[in-house]
Amino acid sequence: MQTVDIRQKLHQYIDDGDEKLLKMMFALAKEYNDDEMDYIFTDEDIKEFDRRKEKRLTGESKTFGWQEAKNMIIQRKPNNGL
Repeated sequence: MQTVDIRQKLHQYIDDGDEKLLKMMFALAKEYNDDEMDYIFTDEDIKEFDRRKEKRLTGESKTFGWQEAKNMIIQRKPNNGL
């Protein structure tokens, strides 16, 4: 699909879209176009990251592989049989 076709299709989606779709597309476009970070990590944030990293490396905290995480999410999801 050519860029011009994508642009036309997006305009159609926007013209026909409900409020939820418009807000989502707006948020995506805004995030994509924002050049500056909206946050700065404080010294406390960095200390917390280091603390968590150390716990992970020493085995004190557990990490999960993709399949484990996916299974956990699916099991917690309501109506996962649908």
